[in-house]
Amino acid sequence: MNVVLLADKKFRKPFETAVKKDPNINLVGVEMVLRGNTMSRIADHHNPHALVVYKGVPEKEGITEKACISFLRMVKPNMRIIYVYGKVGDIEAFTAFSEQLISNGITDIVTDTAAENVVKVVDEPMTAEDVQAIIEKLNAPEEEIPHEELTHDVSMPGQEYEPLEVDFPTVTASDKFDMNKIVYEVSETKESEHLTIGVAQLQHHNGCTHTAMELATILSKNKTVAVIMADPDTYEALVVFHKINPMAAKQGLDVNGIAVFPYDLHKQIENEYSVVIYDYSYLREERRKSFDECDIKVMLSSAAEWDVAKVLNFIKYNDEKYVREINFLFPRVTQSKFLKYSKAFRKSGINTYRLLDSPDWTAPVEGNTAVYKHIIENYNIAKSGKPPKRKLLKIK
Repeated sequence: MNVVLLADKKFRKPFETAVKKDPNINLVGVEMVLRGNTMSRIADHHNPHALVVYKGVPEKEGITEKACISFLRMVKPNMRIIYVYGKVGDIEAFTAFSEQLISNGITDIVTDTAAENVVKVVDEPMTAEDVQAIIEKLNAPEEEIPHEELTHDVSMPGQEYEPLEVDFPTVTASDKFDMNKIVYEVSETKESEHLTIGVAQLQHHNGCTHTAMELATILSKNKTVAVIMADPDTYEALVVFHKINPMAAKQGLDVNGIAVFPYDLHKQIENEYSVVIYDYSYLREERRKSFDECDIKVMLSSAAEWDVAKVLNFIKYNDEKYVREINFLFPRVTQSKFLKYSKAFRKSGINTYRLLDSPDWTAPVEGNTAVYKHIIENYNIAKSGKPPKRKLLKIK
Protein backbone atom coordinates (compact mmCIF):
# COMPACT_ATOMS: atom_id res chain seq x y z
CA MET A 1 0.00 0.00 0.00
CA ASN A 2 1.43 3.39 -1.02
CA VAL A 3 1.16 5.92 1.80
CA VAL A 4 1.89 9.63 2.16
CA LEU A 5 2.54 11.31 5.52
CA LEU A 6 1.25 14.85 6.16
CA ALA A 7 2.54 15.95 9.55
CA ASP A 8 4.81 18.24 11.52
CA LYS A 9 8.50 17.30 11.17
CA LYS A 10 8.67 15.92 14.73
CA PHE A 11 6.48 12.97 13.66
CA ARG A 12 8.45 12.15 10.50
CA LYS A 13 11.31 10.06 11.84
CA PRO A 14 9.24 7.88 14.24
CA PHE A 15 6.72 7.23 11.45
CA GLU A 16 9.41 6.32 8.89
CA THR A 17 10.98 3.94 11.42
CA ALA A 18 7.65 2.23 12.14
CA VAL A 19 6.79 1.94 8.43
CA LYS A 20 10.09 0.20 7.63
CA LYS A 21 9.03 -2.66 9.91
CA ASP A 22 5.81 -3.17 7.97
CA PRO A 23 6.23 -4.96 4.60
CA ASN A 24 2.69 -4.00 3.57
CA ILE A 25 3.34 -0.25 3.56
CA ASN A 26 5.41 1.75 1.08
CA LEU A 27 5.98 5.37 2.16
CA VAL A 28 6.02 7.27 -1.13
CA GLY A 29 6.10 10.81 0.21
CA VAL A 30 6.24 13.12 3.22
CA GLU A 31 4.75 16.60 3.39
CA MET A 32 5.58 18.61 6.53
CA VAL A 33 3.89 21.92 5.70
CA LEU A 34 0.50 22.79 4.23
CA ARG A 35 0.89 25.36 1.45
CA GLY A 36 -0.57 26.16 -1.95
CA ASN A 37 0.87 23.20 -3.88
CA THR A 38 0.62 20.57 -1.12
CA MET A 39 -2.75 19.22 -2.23
CA SER A 40 -1.71 18.82 -5.86
CA ARG A 41 1.53 17.13 -4.77
CA ILE A 42 -0.43 14.60 -2.74
CA ALA A 43 -3.14 13.99 -5.32
CA ASP A 44 -1.14 14.10 -8.55
CA HIS A 45 2.55 13.63 -7.76
CA HIS A 46 2.36 11.03 -4.98
CA ASN A 47 -1.10 9.61 -5.81
CA PRO A 48 -1.17 7.31 -2.74
CA HIS A 49 -3.65 4.69 -1.63
CA ALA A 50 -3.76 6.29 1.82
CA LEU A 51 -2.85 9.61 3.44
CA VAL A 52 -1.89 9.87 7.11
CA VAL A 53 -2.64 13.31 8.56
CA TYR A 54 -1.39 14.32 12.00
CA LYS A 55 -3.38 17.05 13.72
CA GLY A 56 -1.51 20.34 13.90
CA VAL A 57 0.43 20.20 10.64
CA PRO A 58 1.93 23.70 10.01
CA GLU A 59 -0.29 25.83 7.74
CA LYS A 60 0.94 28.50 5.33
CA GLU A 61 -0.43 30.64 2.50
CA GLY A 62 -3.93 30.45 3.98
CA ILE A 63 -4.30 26.72 3.32
CA THR A 64 -5.99 25.04 6.28
CA GLU A 65 -6.03 21.42 7.33
CA LYS A 66 -9.83 21.30 6.98
CA ALA A 67 -9.72 22.74 3.45
CA CYS A 68 -7.00 20.28 2.45
CA ILE A 69 -8.98 17.27 3.65
CA SER A 70 -12.20 18.47 1.99
CA PHE A 71 -10.39 19.04 -1.31
CA LEU A 72 -8.70 15.64 -1.28
CA ARG A 73 -11.98 13.89 -0.44
CA MET A 74 -13.48 15.53 -3.51
CA VAL A 75 -10.67 14.87 -6.02
CA LYS A 76 -9.51 11.52 -4.59
CA PRO A 77 -12.67 9.89 -3.15
CA ASN A 78 -11.07 6.41 -3.12
CA MET A 79 -8.01 7.48 -1.15
CA ARG A 80 -8.14 6.55 2.53
CA ILE A 81 -7.41 9.31 5.01
CA ILE A 82 -6.12 8.30 8.43
CA TYR A 83 -6.46 11.23 10.81
CA VAL A 84 -4.23 11.23 13.90
CA TYR A 85 -6.06 13.38 16.45
CA GLY A 86 -3.77 12.53 19.36
CA LYS A 87 -4.67 12.73 23.04
CA VAL A 88 -8.22 13.95 23.66
CA GLY A 89 -8.41 16.91 26.01
CA ASP A 90 -11.90 18.23 25.23
CA ILE A 91 -14.34 15.33 24.75
CA GLU A 92 -17.10 17.50 23.29
CA ALA A 93 -14.74 19.06 20.74
CA PHE A 94 -13.41 15.63 19.77
CA THR A 95 -16.94 14.26 19.40
CA ALA A 96 -18.01 17.14 17.17
CA PHE A 97 -14.84 16.91 15.06
CA SER A 98 -15.18 13.12 14.70
CA GLU A 99 -18.76 13.48 13.53
CA GLN A 100 -17.59 15.90 10.83
CA LEU A 101 -14.92 13.47 9.64
CA ILE A 102 -17.30 10.50 9.66
CA SER A 103 -19.89 12.46 7.68
CA ASN A 104 -17.10 13.07 5.16
CA GLY A 105 -16.38 9.34 4.89
CA ILE A 106 -13.35 9.31 7.20
CA THR A 107 -13.54 6.72 9.99
CA ASP A 108 -9.83 6.15 10.68
CA ILE A 109 -9.50 8.53 13.65
CA VAL A 110 -6.55 7.73 15.93
CA THR A 111 -6.31 9.10 19.47
CA ASP A 112 -2.67 8.10 19.92
CA THR A 113 0.30 9.71 18.19
CA ALA A 114 2.58 6.68 18.70
CA ALA A 115 3.79 5.75 15.20
CA GLU A 116 3.38 2.00 15.81
CA ASN A 117 -0.30 2.44 16.65
CA VAL A 118 -0.89 4.70 13.65
CA VAL A 119 0.70 2.14 11.33
CA LYS A 120 -1.50 -0.54 12.86
CA VAL A 121 -4.58 1.47 11.83
CA VAL A 122 -3.19 1.81 8.31
CA ASP A 123 -3.15 -1.99 8.14
CA GLU A 124 -6.44 -2.49 10.01
CA PRO A 125 -9.03 0.15 9.02
CA MET A 126 -11.36 1.54 11.68
CA THR A 127 -15.12 1.89 11.40
CA ALA A 128 -17.57 4.51 12.62
CA GLU A 129 -18.51 2.05 15.37
CA ASP A 130 -14.88 1.97 16.53
CA VAL A 131 -14.88 5.76 16.83
CA GLN A 132 -18.17 5.65 18.71
CA ALA A 133 -16.66 3.14 21.13
CA ILE A 134 -13.80 5.56 21.79
CA ILE A 135 -16.27 8.36 22.53
CA GLU A 136 -18.29 6.13 24.87
CA LYS A 137 -15.13 5.12 26.72
CA LEU A 138 -14.12 8.77 27.09
CA ASN A 139 -17.55 9.61 28.48
CA ALA A 140 -17.68 6.61 30.80
CA PRO A 141 -17.32 7.13 34.57
CA GLU A 142 -13.69 7.38 35.61
CA GLU A 143 -14.02 4.90 38.48
CA GLU A 144 -14.46 1.15 38.16
CA ILE A 145 -17.71 1.16 40.17
CA PRO A 146 -20.32 2.08 37.53
CA HIS A 147 -22.54 5.03 38.35
CA GLU A 148 -21.41 5.59 41.91
CA GLU A 149 -23.78 8.54 41.94
CA LEU A 150 -26.67 6.06 42.11
CA THR A 151 -25.80 5.19 45.72
CA HIS A 152 -28.45 6.81 47.86
CA ASP A 153 -29.33 7.53 51.48
CA VAL A 154 -32.82 6.97 52.90
CA SER A 155 -34.45 10.34 53.47
CA MET A 156 -35.47 11.03 57.07
CA PRO A 157 -38.78 12.59 58.17
CA GLY A 158 -38.47 16.34 58.39
CA GLN A 159 -35.28 16.36 56.38
CA GLU A 160 -34.31 19.83 55.24
CA TYR A 161 -32.80 20.65 51.88
CA GLU A 162 -30.57 23.46 50.81
CA PRO A 163 -32.06 26.11 48.50
CA LEU A 164 -31.22 25.54 44.85
CA GLU A 165 -28.79 28.26 43.86
CA VAL A 166 -28.80 29.61 40.32
CA ASP A 167 -25.09 30.40 40.53
CA PHE A 168 -23.65 27.01 39.54
CA PRO A 169 -19.88 26.50 39.46
CA THR A 170 -18.43 26.93 36.01
CA VAL A 171 -17.71 23.88 33.91
CA THR A 172 -14.00 24.65 34.00
CA ALA A 173 -13.83 24.85 37.81
CA SER A 174 -11.42 22.40 39.39
CA ASP A 175 -12.94 22.18 42.88
CA LYS A 176 -13.80 18.77 44.31
CA PHE A 177 -16.77 17.75 46.40
CA ASP A 178 -17.74 14.88 48.66
CA MET A 179 -20.05 12.41 46.86
CA ASN A 180 -21.16 11.06 50.25
CA LYS A 181 -22.89 14.35 51.03
CA ILE A 182 -25.20 14.18 48.03
CA VAL A 183 -28.84 13.64 49.00
CA TYR A 184 -31.12 11.25 47.09
CA GLU A 185 -34.87 11.01 47.39
CA VAL A 186 -36.29 7.49 47.83
CA SER A 187 -39.98 6.88 47.26
CA GLU A 188 -42.05 4.40 49.23
CA THR A 189 -42.70 1.11 47.47
CA LYS A 190 -45.98 1.26 45.58
CA GLU A 191 -48.21 -1.38 44.07
CA SER A 192 -50.67 -1.01 41.22
CA GLU A 193 -52.43 -3.04 38.56
CA HIS A 194 -50.16 -1.44 36.04
CA LEU A 195 -47.27 0.96 36.38
CA THR A 196 -47.31 4.24 34.50
CA ILE A 197 -44.10 5.99 33.48
CA GLY A 198 -44.18 9.45 31.98
CA VAL A 199 -41.21 10.49 29.82
CA ALA A 200 -41.10 14.15 28.79
CA GLN A 201 -38.54 16.78 27.92
CA LEU A 202 -38.11 20.48 28.63
CA GLN A 203 -36.43 21.22 25.30
CA HIS A 204 -36.81 19.61 21.90
CA HIS A 205 -34.54 16.82 20.59
CA ASN A 206 -33.20 15.50 23.90
CA GLY A 207 -33.94 11.85 23.07
CA CYS A 208 -37.33 11.45 24.74
CA THR A 209 -38.52 8.67 22.42
CA HIS A 210 -35.13 6.94 22.52
CA THR A 211 -35.30 6.91 26.34
CA ALA A 212 -38.86 5.56 26.30
CA MET A 213 -37.74 2.78 23.95
CA GLU A 214 -34.80 1.88 26.19
CA LEU A 215 -37.10 1.71 29.22
CA ALA A 216 -39.55 -0.51 27.33
CA THR A 217 -36.71 -2.80 26.22
CA ILE A 218 -35.39 -3.25 29.76
CA LEU A 219 -38.83 -3.85 31.26
CA SER A 220 -39.86 -6.29 28.55
CA LYS A 221 -36.70 -8.35 29.10
CA ASN A 222 -37.76 -8.84 32.71
CA LYS A 223 -40.87 -10.78 31.66
CA THR A 224 -42.96 -7.65 31.98
CA VAL A 225 -45.03 -6.41 29.08
CA ALA A 226 -44.45 -2.71 28.42
CA VAL A 227 -46.23 -0.52 25.90
CA ILE A 228 -45.43 2.98 24.67
CA MET A 229 -48.15 5.58 24.18
CA ALA A 230 -46.53 8.20 21.96
CA ASP A 231 -47.27 11.85 21.39
CA PRO A 232 -49.23 12.16 18.09
CA ASP A 233 -46.46 14.00 16.23
CA THR A 234 -43.82 11.57 17.50
CA TYR A 235 -45.96 8.58 16.58
CA GLU A 236 -46.53 9.83 13.04
CA ALA A 237 -42.80 10.51 12.59
CA LEU A 238 -42.02 7.00 13.84
CA VAL A 239 -44.48 5.48 11.39
CA VAL A 240 -43.17 7.48 8.43
CA PHE A 241 -39.57 6.64 9.38
CA HIS A 242 -40.43 2.94 9.07
CA LYS A 243 -41.93 3.62 5.63
CA ILE A 244 -45.48 2.81 6.70
CA ASN A 245 -48.53 4.72 5.56
CA PRO A 246 -49.81 6.61 8.65
CA MET A 247 -53.38 5.72 7.65
CA ALA A 248 -52.49 2.01 7.92
CA ALA A 249 -50.95 2.33 11.39
CA LYS A 250 -53.62 4.19 13.31
CA GLN A 251 -54.26 1.17 15.50
CA GLY A 252 -50.69 0.58 16.60
CA LEU A 253 -47.17 -0.27 15.53
CA ASP A 254 -44.69 -2.98 16.44
CA VAL A 255 -41.12 -1.68 16.58
CA ASN A 256 -38.59 -4.45 17.21
CA GLY A 257 -41.03 -6.25 19.49
CA ILE A 258 -42.13 -3.12 21.38
CA ALA A 259 -45.78 -2.16 20.95
CA VAL A 260 -46.28 1.55 20.24
CA PHE A 261 -49.66 3.28 20.06
CA PRO A 262 -50.74 6.88 19.50
CA TYR A 263 -51.58 8.67 22.75
CA ASP A 264 -55.22 9.07 21.74
CA LEU A 265 -55.75 5.31 22.26
CA HIS A 266 -54.41 5.24 25.82
CA LYS A 267 -57.78 4.69 27.52
CA GLN A 268 -58.48 1.60 25.38
CA ILE A 269 -54.96 0.21 25.65
CA GLU A 270 -53.44 0.96 29.05
CA ASN A 271 -55.19 -1.80 31.02
CA GLU A 272 -53.87 -4.48 28.69
CA TYR A 273 -50.25 -4.02 29.76
CA SER A 274 -48.22 -4.34 32.93
CA VAL A 275 -46.32 -1.13 32.27
CA VAL A 276 -47.51 1.87 30.27
CA ILE A 277 -44.80 4.30 29.16
CA TYR A 278 -46.11 7.66 28.01
CA ASP A 279 -43.79 9.38 25.55
CA TYR A 280 -44.96 12.99 25.84
CA SER A 281 -41.99 14.41 23.92
CA TYR A 282 -41.87 18.17 24.60
CA LEU A 283 -44.16 18.64 27.61
CA ARG A 284 -47.09 20.69 26.40
CA GLU A 285 -49.60 22.17 28.83
CA GLU A 286 -52.45 19.92 27.60
CA ARG A 287 -50.43 16.84 28.63
CA ARG A 288 -49.27 18.23 31.96
CA LYS A 289 -52.07 16.67 34.04
CA SER A 290 -51.44 13.24 32.50
CA PHE A 291 -47.70 13.55 33.20
CA ASP A 292 -48.35 14.62 36.79
CA GLU A 293 -50.51 11.53 37.40
CA CYS A 294 -47.84 9.04 36.30
CA ASP A 295 -46.34 6.79 38.99
CA ILE A 296 -42.83 7.56 37.73
CA LYS A 297 -42.00 10.87 36.14
CA VAL A 298 -38.91 11.23 33.94
CA MET A 299 -37.85 14.60 32.56
CA LEU A 300 -35.03 14.95 30.01
CA SER A 301 -33.13 18.20 29.75
CA SER A 302 -30.12 19.61 27.97
CA ALA A 303 -27.12 20.41 30.18
CA ALA A 304 -26.08 23.37 28.04
CA GLU A 305 -25.72 26.47 30.17
CA TRP A 306 -28.51 28.27 28.34
CA ASP A 307 -30.85 25.28 28.78
CA VAL A 308 -30.18 24.63 32.46
CA ALA A 309 -31.92 27.94 33.14
CA LYS A 310 -35.14 26.34 31.87
CA VAL A 311 -34.74 23.49 34.37
CA LEU A 312 -34.23 26.03 37.15
CA ASN A 313 -37.34 27.88 36.07
CA PHE A 314 -39.37 24.64 36.05
CA ILE A 315 -38.16 23.74 39.56
CA LYS A 316 -38.60 27.25 40.97
CA TYR A 317 -42.20 27.69 39.86
CA ASN A 318 -43.54 24.27 40.82
CA ASP A 319 -44.35 22.75 44.19
CA GLU A 320 -41.23 21.52 46.02
CA LYS A 321 -42.66 18.09 46.82
CA TYR A 322 -43.79 17.67 43.20
CA VAL A 323 -40.42 18.47 41.59
CA ARG A 324 -38.68 16.07 44.00
CA GLU A 325 -40.82 13.28 42.57
CA ILE A 326 -39.41 13.93 39.09
CA ASN A 327 -36.27 12.21 37.81
CA PHE A 328 -34.26 14.70 35.73
CA LEU A 329 -32.11 12.97 33.10
CA PHE A 330 -29.28 14.76 31.30
CA PRO A 331 -28.12 13.10 28.03
CA ARG A 332 -25.00 13.93 26.03
CA VAL A 333 -23.13 15.55 28.92
CA THR A 334 -19.60 14.89 30.15
CA GLN A 335 -19.18 13.37 33.60
CA SER A 336 -17.32 16.37 35.00
CA LYS A 337 -19.97 18.81 33.79
CA PHE A 338 -22.81 16.64 35.09
CA LEU A 339 -21.28 16.28 38.53
CA LYS A 340 -20.86 20.02 38.90
CA TYR A 341 -24.56 20.57 38.18
CA SER A 342 -25.72 17.45 40.01
CA LYS A 343 -24.10 18.55 43.27
CA ALA A 344 -26.34 21.61 43.52
CA PHE A 345 -29.48 19.78 42.38
CA ARG A 346 -29.04 16.82 44.72
CA LYS A 347 -28.42 18.97 47.79
CA SER A 348 -31.79 20.54 47.04
CA GLY A 349 -33.46 17.13 46.92
CA ILE A 350 -33.77 17.08 43.13
CA ASN A 351 -33.12 13.68 41.53
CA THR A 352 -30.66 13.98 38.65
CA TYR A 353 -29.06 11.30 36.48
CA ARG A 354 -26.64 11.26 33.58
CA LEU A 355 -27.48 9.27 30.44
CA LEU A 356 -24.61 7.88 28.39
CA ASP A 357 -24.60 7.79 24.62
CA SER A 358 -26.46 4.61 23.68
CA PRO A 359 -26.99 4.44 19.89
CA ASP A 360 -28.96 1.16 19.87
CA TRP A 361 -32.06 1.41 22.06
CA THR A 362 -32.66 -2.34 21.68
CA ALA A 363 -29.45 -2.88 23.70
CA PRO A 364 -29.03 0.01 26.16
CA VAL A 365 -25.52 0.54 27.49
CA GLU A 366 -24.81 -0.67 31.02
CA GLY A 367 -24.73 2.83 32.52
CA ASN A 368 -28.21 3.70 31.25
CA THR A 369 -29.58 0.35 32.41
CA ALA A 370 -28.28 1.12 35.91
CA VAL A 371 -30.05 4.50 35.86
CA TYR A 372 -33.40 3.06 34.75
CA LYS A 373 -33.27 0.22 37.28
CA HIS A 374 -32.53 2.67 40.05
CA ILE A 375 -35.50 4.83 39.09
CA ILE A 376 -38.01 1.96 38.97
CA GLU A 377 -36.64 -0.21 41.79
CA ASN A 378 -39.10 1.12 44.39
CA TYR A 379 -42.19 0.08 42.45
CA ASN A 380 -43.83 -3.34 42.35
CA ILE A 381 -46.46 -4.39 39.86
CA ALA A 382 -49.30 -6.15 41.65
CA LYS A 383 -49.93 -9.72 40.50
CA SER A 384 -53.52 -10.01 39.34
CA GLY A 385 -53.37 -13.75 38.75
CA LYS A 386 -53.71 -13.33 35.00
CA PRO A 387 -50.81 -12.70 32.66
CA PRO A 388 -50.97 -9.25 31.01
CA LYS A 389 -52.55 -9.27 27.61
CA ARG A 390 -50.65 -8.02 24.63
CA LYS A 391 -52.57 -6.84 21.65
CA LEU A 392 -51.57 -8.48 18.38
CA LEU A 393 -50.80 -5.91 15.75
CA LYS A 394 -51.57 -6.29 12.08
CA ILE A 395 -50.28 -3.57 9.81
CA LYS A 396 -51.26 -3.60 6.18
